[in-house]
Amino acid sequence: MPGVRRRGEEIREFILANITENRNIAALTAGRFEISLPAVYKHIDRLVLEKQIVKKSGRFIVQSRKYRYVYRNNRALGEDMVWERDIKKHFVHVPKNVWSIWVYGFLEIFNNAIEHSKGKKIHVVINENRIFTAISIADDGIGIFKNIKTKFRLADEKDALLELAKGKQTTDSARHSGQGIFFTSKVFDDFMIISNRITFNPNPQKDNKPITERQKYSTYVYMRLTNNSNKKLKDIFDKFSTEIPGSFDKTIVPVYMANSSDLVSRSQARRILRGLELFNEVILDFMNIEYIGQAFADEIFRVYKNMYPNIVITAQNANTEVQYMINRAINTKKSPK
Repeated sequence: MPGVRRRGEEIREFILANITENRNIAALTAGRFEISLPAVYKHIDRLVLEKQIVKKSGRFIVQSRKYRYVYRNNRALGEDMVWERDIKKHFVHVPKNVWSIWVYGFLEIFNNAIEHSKGKKIHVVINENRIFTAISIADDGIGIFKNIKTKFRLADEKDALLELAKGKQTTDSARHSGQGIFFTSKVFDDFMIISNRITFNPNPQKDNKPITERQKYSTYVYMRLTNNSNKKLKDIFDKFSTEIPGSFDKTIVPVYMANSSDLVSRSQARRILRGLELFNEVILDFMNIEYIGQAFADEIFRVYKNMYPNIVITAQNANTEVQYMINRAINTKKSPK
């Protein structure tokens, strides 16, 4: 009997995890577990009876619960007290590794809203169900990309996306390390920042935008994580360490976030390289980049490399043309004196 019960729970968990994105969930489940369609329908009926799924517009979706909190942003507000009083009760049943991720992510993002937004109110929305939990944190302040543009004297707010993606970039170096958003964006299943109609999405292959209220706020941060995720915060920290675990001396730079359609000049290369001398290892991600110019490649893979010989610079996701230019720059010999 315990084995039958466990198999039934496994079947229902599969249905919950896949029902929203699959219209023919019954056939999918029947094939996955080698059971009949009537047997699958019994599990679906049970989930409906338990109010874990609901039928809307002719299809089943996982039933979610939504909670809203609003805070006045003043000197008395602290991210730790907000977590203790309102937020942590939503995570009492998740595994320890998931709990740790939410503690880290929520405190980092809410603290950013307190200290950087200069807004009057901070809005938190929690959307939870059996499969995942999502939290959005929004404010009515100056806007994160505008703030970065001003502090770093960038030409355009879109240039802030790349600075944010590098890590160790902060508008308040006296009190912040620039690591919070970087690691938070890496550890969640989905993470987005939307401000002034500009979106920071570290995973462009997952263009999930489940936010209908995002344009009401100056900055809107969205985080989503599966409740039974096997992700560990330590693993993410270690992924960006080359020597001492957790040291954060390695970064991956998404070159496709550069605010330019053609990457051909040395000036463009220098903007991408800005601040990377703080790392021991730099991986440049050329996903979706079709072509780079000779001067651009030379500035990065020869000139900059000669300036900082101890920094390991490599490329990933480079197509044949991009890799050709990179190899050409690397193999360029110094002119004789």
